[in-house]
Amino acid sequence: MRPTSRHPLSVRMGTAPVPALMEGMPASLEPALRAWIQETAALNPAEAQHVMVRLDLVLPQVDWDRYERELRRHDREQARLDARWEAEQATRTEGARADRPPVVPLPPDPHVLFLAWGTEREALWDVVDYLLFSLCTEPPAPEKAPFATWLSGSERRTKRIVEPLNRLLVESRSVYEVAPDRRGLRRRMEAGLSEALNVAAHVAESNGYLAARQHLERARDKLMAMHTDPSSAYVDVIRAVESVACPMFLPRDQLPTLGKVRDHLRNAGAKYEYVLTDKSGKPGNTGGVVAMLTDLWEGHSDRHAGGPREVPVSQEAAEAALTTATALVTLLSGEAVRPRTDAAAQRREAR
Repeated sequence: MRPTSRHPLSVRMGTAPVPALMEGMPASLEPALRAWIQETAALNPAEAQHVMVRLDLVLPQVDWDRYERELRRHDREQARLDARWEAEQATRTEGARADRPPVVPLPPDPHVLFLAWGTEREALWDVVDYLLFSLCTEPPAPEKAPFATWLSGSERRTKRIVEPLNRLLVESRSVYEVAPDRRGLRRRMEAGLSEALNVAAHVAESNGYLAARQHLERARDKLMAMHTDPSSAYVDVIRAVESVACPMFLPRDQLPTLGKVRDHLRNAGAKYEYVLTDKSGKPGNTGGVVAMLTDLWEGHSDRHAGGPREVPVSQEAAEAALTTATALVTLLSGEAVRPRTDAAAQRREAR
């Protein structure tokens, strides 16, 4: 079932703003999400118990006592049906006998019920995240035959889990979405930034800067995780740009940094040109790139601890840094900044 992202009529008619993504647990989503947790955890009650251990959740004794009473009631009812079945079998002819006695459903596992209905509202996202991690599998490789994929029990179970959850998250405008590997939740990334980051990663790897791609993707994962880590993400943002800029502009420096790259381009700007032209149509200068490098370098506010200027990196600052780094990696690995061509050499080539 395909999730719908249809906006309300008032939004489509322009009489109301586009609703923002919802942080936390929307009241409208909570009952449906708890029902999803129960259905999903019931697929493997043993994993439900492990989820409780990971989240340090303790099953109340009253819940366990209730389960044992229901289990004894189940056993009595099953014994009654078995006895009646055996008595009926004795009076039936050989061809009319039933293969097996009726089965009384077991009571729901208490750990499953507690995860779904006893967990505090603030912990529900962690429960969902762990259930995805415990019960789902990553998407099959593209080269795997579709028929073989369809026959896979783990793939069918994963789709059964993920598809209804995706619909709930989209319809509730939740800030969370199922991660691409289907084994957890992550925060939604703005579509434009996601596409730009993919382009930057591809350009960097295509030009031999694999480390830049890896650092960009690590920064993205830390910023889009359920529990974000903007400080660590900012470090990967810096390293992504350094992976391209340091070997490009400071190939002989034994301890290159982004700050040194910035200073080099600022002080030796006459040696480089930028693909964007100036008003005269000539290649532009590197002032814009230097400004971006400066913002990125000086915005790393918690790089050094213990000083009066130490400020924790906020989620918003780290996301802005990732946007800046994405642009820089694309520009630099695509050689948008390059050494100026010697005019005399140009004249010789033209002859």
